[in-house]
Amino acid sequence: MSRRKFLKVSMTGAALAGAGGLASCMTGQPTARGAGTTPKPVALYQNSPNKGRRCGGCKHFLEPNACEIVAGEISPNGWCRFYEPLPA
Repeated sequence: MSRRKFLKVSMTGAALAGAGGLASCMTGQPTARGAGTTPKPVALYQNSPNKGRRCGGCKHFLEPNACEIVAGEISPNGWCRFYEPLPA
């Protein structure tokens, strides 16, 4: 691997890791409905539940198909690493 390619790959990885760290520190409400800005790959988003945990039961889910944290269209049956259950 060339030095240039190594640096490019390293910087891309550092940027994605940094974005994930910032997203985990987010507090408060979004400024607009569906204002999530974290890319799905950084959030480890998947379109299916994870051990019964799903977006429809998460406090960050915005009906009908958005999220306070994750960007883009979100399935109520999806899951990501920012999942937090609704208060009982």
